Amino acid sequence: MSPERDETDREHDQEAMLTRLREEAATREGDLAVLRERLDVAEHELDDLRAIRDALTPPELPKRPGLELAAVFEPAATERVSGDFYLVAEGPRESTVLVVGDVVGHGLTAARRAAFVRTTFVVTAPFSDDPCRLLNWANTALIERAGTSTDFVTAACVTYLPGEQRLRWAYAGHPPALRLDGGGELTAPSQGTLLGTREDVGCVEGSLQTRPGMGVLLYTDGLTEARHAGEQFGLDGVSVALAGLLQPSPSEAITTLRARVAEFASGHLTDDLCMLAARID
Repeated sequence: MSPERDETDREHDQEAMLTRLREEAATREGDLAVLRERLDVAEHELDDLRAIRDALTPPELPKRPGLELAAVFEPAATERVSGDFYLVAEGPRESTVLVVGDVVGHGLTAARRAAFVRTTFVVTAPFSDDPCRLLNWANTALIERAGTSTDFVTAACVTYLPGEQRLRWAYAGHPPALRLDGGGELTAPSQGTLLGTREDVGCVEGSLQTRPGMGVLLYTDGLTEARHAGEQFGLDGVSVALAGLLQPSPSEAITTLRARVAEFASGHLTDDLCMLAARID
């Protein structure tokens, strides 16, 4: 083969190599552009998640007449945000509205649904201290927004009227609130249905005349359904933990329950843990 032929082949090989390199570079630039776009979307979603999480479970609670309050939210090990939420709001006649709720499912969709329901309670709380009415208003708003759905919401609503020293409570498919001393359930005459599944919640409230020192605990099922070796922490676990305390403050009760559940589940929660506690001054 002549030297001229060798030189021509080398030039062709170099040109082919350069062409391949340009193509690979273009492909990589395209891949990088796609990755940058996905990263931007992920960062925006993360900002949304953080904003919704902070709205659903604010770190500070408002001060309310006649009540000492504490709350905690512990996310499941596999979730960044979920549909659990709690609320302390001002009601009429200096009353206080306490709500804990749980949206079926996890992730951003459940969190947004929870944010909508929580906002509904915030808006309506100043107009009524009737827990059933508040639950029905939230249910109506949810159905008007999205129609009836299997993506249901459960909620417990408790109101305290300091002027009358009266505690009122009602539920929409949610575990009953517990007495802070001993863990006994505050059952209602009729447990209401899940929010967002039918037009009438159908709840009937329970109520009692309070005394100074009485306390109440609202929670989501991440507390009682924490698991270890196939067994649940359960109401018995809650009762045992609370029975070991003497007139605990809301903060002490929640801190103790949080520690006991974490110990029981070996630090691995499969569902979110949300608690709101109040004690009457």
